[in-house]
Amino acid sequence: MRRGRIVGIASGLWCALIGYTAMADAQERQRELAPELNAYYQLSKDARAVITAGVGQNLTESVTDGEISVNLDLTLAPVFRPELRNADWSRDRYLWVRAGLALAGINEGIDLRNGYSEKRLLLEATGRAVLSNSAWLVSRLRAELRDLDGASSRRFRYRLGIEKEFTVAGYVTVPYAQAEIFYDTRFDQWNRRLFQVGAEVALSKTWRVEPYFAFQKDQQPERTELERFGLAFKYYH
Repeated sequence: MRRGRIVGIASGLWCALIGYTAMADAQERQRELAPELNAYYQLSKDARAVITAGVGQNLTESVTDGEISVNLDLTLAPVFRPELRNADWSRDRYLWVRAGLALAGINEGIDLRNGYSEKRLLLEATGRAVLSNSAWLVSRLRAELRDLDGASSRRFRYRLGIEKEFTVAGYVTVPYAQAEIFYDTRFDQWNRRLFQVGAEVALSKTWRVEPYFAFQKDQQPERTELERFGLAFKYYH
């Protein structure tokens, strides 16, 4: 019953966000809805496979973007804290790395020939540090080798965030806030900033849901601002 209420609340929030963005003034800044599904498959105590799929619908312009990726996560078994060897990676492990391949594309308008496609090889490392009272400082460094319609480039990203675990109505809930900067070799500058707040709610051992809001500001290839309302469903096996 409680799980049904949580799903109902998440669905209600999603519908409310659709209504809000539909009524918002499109001239102020761009707005996007971004549902996604992530699946995590444990391969061993130190390795897991991650498959992600998401789509973004820009409500300001007739633009739809999508992305699917396949990743491999590796972590080192904790030496000084053996109780963390079977712990939740995303909340209790101190360091892990990821290698993956992503396919993405943007479609502009009804004509599917408008837009572009992208292939992306990514490498990233995530580290965590305990602050106090179940609060964590999370840092991620990511490098992307990109092929944009045959043109090669590289992008580097650094993200810093803070999160804290709570129990709400019997469900483990982790609200967070984070900021990220992007360096793009096409423009030879830090051309994007991304700020995001959200909360991950564990519905069961296998399912979690994460509603979030993100604000993105680009300098290149043109000055744009984007508000993204996202809802991620996460499956663990």
